Amino acid sequence: MAPLVINVSGESIISRHPERAVLHLAVTSDGPEQETVSKDVTTTSNELHQLFKGLSPKNDNGYSNVDAPVTTFSSTLLRTWSIVPTDEKNKPLDRVHHATSSFEVIFRDFGKLSEVAGKLVAHPKVEIDSIDWRLTDATKKALGSESRKLAIRDAIHKATDYAEVIGQEVVAVEITDGGSASHVRARYMAAAPAPARARGLFGASPQMEDEADTALDLNPQQIEFTGVVDVKFEAVQK
Repeated sequence: MAPLVINVSGESIISRHPERAVLHLAVTSDGPEQETVSKDVTTTSNELHQLFKGLSPKNDNGYSNVDAPVTTFSSTLLRTWSIVPTDEKNKPLDRVHHATSSFEVIFRDFGKLSEVAGKLVAHPKVEIDSIDWRLTDATKKALGSESRKLAIRDAIHKATDYAEVIGQEVVAVEITDGGSASHVRARYMAAAPAPARARGLFGASPQMEDEADTALDLNPQQIEFTGVVDVKFEAVQK
């Protein structure tokens, strides 16, 4: 008689607090003059560049310091375009010029992220698009190993449950890796925006700078690392 075959899937879920936050923001401006909107975006982008540069000091090897609030950041080139809107009667109105650039900033210090975001949301030329919560590559590698072990143990427990009822034991004869992945429940959560006086971040008086300490109450979401494995067992007599 051919041995009894038991096919089961093993699963694992590991939750971890995020270790990095990726801030995505855009600098935008629009108006009747291309030169003006381009200058607005360029000026604000330069100020942001200096801000993030100050938050990511480098060591002698060119890498960010281990305690730097920002690990790295990047920005896109200025992009401009124009459109001719129409009124309700489809008659053309004055041409409107647009300019934009974007930033991606990786924060290690979530407290500093909350402080910076609280100031950025009040700036008229800056829009926060999203915040992604992430794990470091080293942590993801370690969790991958842990999740595979937990998944295979889950499969063994399931197969053993079936085999015990019929008075047999199981032996794994084939293992198929179902892959692993990490995900968060939400990308970005924050409290109400900081007041308009928070614009002091971009060149306001020292007094306004002192007043601009309202931070967003960010809520980092748990990251779930999942693993799946398909295992073929054969049942044998005890």
